[in-house]
Parts: sequence; structure tokens; C-alpha cells
Amino acid sequence: MKTAQAIALLAAFFLATAGNASMTVRRSQSDGKKLDVTIVREPLSNVTKALQFYLPERIELIVSGDPLVTYRGNSVTPDAALRLAARSAGVAVDLGNDRYLLRDAKRASGVTLDVKDEDVRVILKSMQQQCGIRNLVIDNDVQGKGTFLFTDVPCETAFRTVLASFGLRISDSYANDLIAVAR
Repeated sequence: MKTAQAIALLAAFFLATAGNASMTVRRSQSDGKKLDVTIVREPLSNVTKALQFYLPERIELIVSGDPLVTYRGNSVTPDAALRLAARSAGVAVDLGNDRYLLRDAKRASGVTLDVKDEDVRVILKSMQQQCGIRNLVIDNDVQGKGTFLFTDVPCETAFRTVLASFGLRISDSYANDLIAVAR
């Protein structure tokens, strides 16, 4: 009788949880470098743990809560799977120097800095990551230290302010693909 009750309880559990959350991530049979992904109402933290195995850079979550992800993709790159899953959760993805930054989409457009006597190169690299700029070229002549306290300042305003403070200019700009900073 106990075995029958245990089986009934397990069956009830699986029926109750069916359709709630599930996830499969595996190498695509058609192309071993790509993935087949099915995610149904899974927390973003679980999705990033599953995708981390396939990505060269680590993933850093900077989100409020743990939004649910629903996404399906066949034969997609791991990078595309992460970006599309994040979009499903309403989260922005920026690729920094050594990591993927996932943060609330509403926060992705602003710069938050609290630095005192920090090197200008460190400040610019932080702004690069926060604004989703893929490539930042800093001239060798760019030097100095600065103090800034910004809270969610629009990227364009933050760059104008920092550059003006150091007497710098943007010599080339191609949207978020490339920004070159010089004296």
C-alpha cells in the first residue's frame, strides 16, 4: 500500500508541475557549434547557469528579481541564445571586456558612477560597458584622474560631461560599434 501511495504522490507532483517550468539546452545535431534551446517559464538565473557552459565569457546578472524566460530556438549560437532569452525576460545584454552584463532594460541607457580620483581610462571603460559600446579606442595622450557621482545619467550626457572635464573629444563615432577618444 505504501508503494502505491508513493507512486500516486509522485504522479500528482509531476502532473501539478507539468507546464510550469522546463528547460533543455543541448548541442544542435545539425551544427555542433550551435544549440537547440527550449525554455518555458524558467527563472533567468537558471537559464544563465545552463548557457554559461557554452559561452567563453562569464555572465553577471544585475537585475531586480529573477524574471521568467520563455524562449525556443533551434541551431542558434550560444551568444544569440543568451541575448534572445534575455530579451524574453525584458533584460538588456552588454558584452564587457571579460563578461556578459545582464541588467534591467530600463537601466541599460544610463550611467551610474561613484568614483573619486579615478583614472580617466577606468572611467571611460566603465561607461563603455554601461552604455553598451562594443569598441572603445583611447588615444595614448588621454590621461588624468577625476571624481564623478552620476546616478542613471543618459549615456550621451555622461560622455559629454566626462570628456569636457578632461578636455577630451570623440574623434570617431559609429553608433555603439566604435568610439575613439582623443585630446
